[in-house]
Amino acid sequence: MRPLPGSRDRSPAPGAPGEGPLVPLLRPGDDPADPLTLLTWYQALSSALASDIPHDLLGFWLYPVSGGSVLLGPAELAADRLAVPEPPAVGRGQLALLEEIVHGAGYRSTTAVVATYEGADVGLLLFAALAEAAHGPRERSAAQLAADALAPSLARLARRWRPDGPPGPERSEATIAKGIAAVAEACAGARMPRDLSRDLSAALTPLVRHDRLELLVPGSSAEQWYRMGEHPGGPLWGDPDLVVGNGSGELSRLLAPGARPLLLSGRADETPVLGAAPGWDDMRSTAGIRLAIGGRTVGALLLGSRVPRLYSEDDTALLDRLAPIVAPRVDAFVMAGHLQVLRSHVAMQRSLPSRLARVLEALATVSDPAEAMRRVQSEAAGAIMFDEMHFALVLGDATRVAMVIPGERRALADLPQAAAGESPLGRVVRGEVGSLVADGEGRTELIVALRVAGRVIGALILTAHQEGMFGGGDEETARQLADAVAPHLELLRRSAVSPPPMLPGWKRSPRL
Repeated sequence: MRPLPGSRDRSPAPGAPGEGPLVPLLRPGDDPADPLTLLTWYQALSSALASDIPHDLLGFWLYPVSGGSVLLGPAELAADRLAVPEPPAVGRGQLALLEEIVHGAGYRSTTAVVATYEGADVGLLLFAALAEAAHGPRERSAAQLAADALAPSLARLARRWRPDGPPGPERSEATIAKGIAAVAEACAGARMPRDLSRDLSAALTPLVRHDRLELLVPGSSAEQWYRMGEHPGGPLWGDPDLVVGNGSGELSRLLAPGARPLLLSGRADETPVLGAAPGWDDMRSTAGIRLAIGGRTVGALLLGSRVPRLYSEDDTALLDRLAPIVAPRVDAFVMAGHLQVLRSHVAMQRSLPSRLARVLEALATVSDPAEAMRRVQSEAAGAIMFDEMHFALVLGDATRVAMVIPGERRALADLPQAAAGESPLGRVVRGEVGSLVADGEGRTELIVALRVAGRVIGALILTAHQEGMFGGGDEETARQLADAVAPHLELLRRSAVSPPPMLPGWKRSPRL
């Protein structure tokens, strides 16, 4: 006979508040995949509770996190096809109906109680006796105390129960050590962020069940993250589709030093933790940890599952053990991305004189103004990242400007004019500031004055379809470009401005 796979609480018999019956518990080291272990546990439970709760039948069900219910004992009860209430509709009314059905089968005393752990129903116990009036308030209270004592064991078993049968043994130190070695190998061998995300997910699969793995790096604010695990390589933040918001707002907690791991059990009507990120809208459980080096946050590791209430503190504790291995590799990818940006900026600055020379050459040699301005736009796009270029020219009224795009073939006098007003463009055209950056929703404008002989004749406007795109170096480059183009635009502007009226006979005015 195998020893009982559990220990017995040394609580006295129920009587005073908080006292409960002796309950055998399934220890973390026991193997629930072994049918004999489950059978022995069930028999020990029935025997231990018989003196406090008389019964001829003990029905014992588990509520796996994957859904439904599983009969743990007795096996003979499966032939009766007894329908038991299942989460989330396990209430006192449903339990009373179950007791009435069993009472109708010949058991004169019935008591059904639910084991609840951290707000989730994890199991159901049904005590049935053939004797009349065998169960009273004392027995019902003892049954509930027994269910409460069993709840942690049932919750652990419910998280690990597979839809196709019992789970395997719980993580041993040997299994964890093997997983840590696999994670270290994945970090050492990854050449791109996508490789790291893929190999890391494969290494973690034997340790922590998940449907998605996400590697995130924080942005300039706590409300913006970048999905580095999907990054193909090169400078970070280059793909706007990989920029995600904070979703439910829980992610911002991971930025703080000493932040506790993220542990969420979502419902279908809750905001996903990663907002509109692809694949996260149906994740019902999330476990996340902060990745840090020397107290500095370098990113976050998230695991998601479609199964609700899947993760526990044991899972986040394991991820915390892996964080010192993953964090340096994530930080290395981030630093490599920043280095590529710096190199591109240096190369761009080195090429700026030659680009300005080609701009001046185009303005001097190309007779078609539309073609000349197209070449100017092409050279400017090589020095500054933008999506659109416009020129705002003052033609007659100093408060109004005509918007000109490169390649425009209509005469300036035929273009519609708009009031500059108190907008950022108006401030530049009036000469209040030489340049400024205006951030809007989903766009950024860099506005630089067009100057000729100390006068402002308009403004150069560069637009990027993303927020926070222009820096101080971009402003200086745009200012040099505007000074090179302004004299050419002044010639075009003068032809559109009407000359002052001539007085008749002014040539025959008498000499004084």
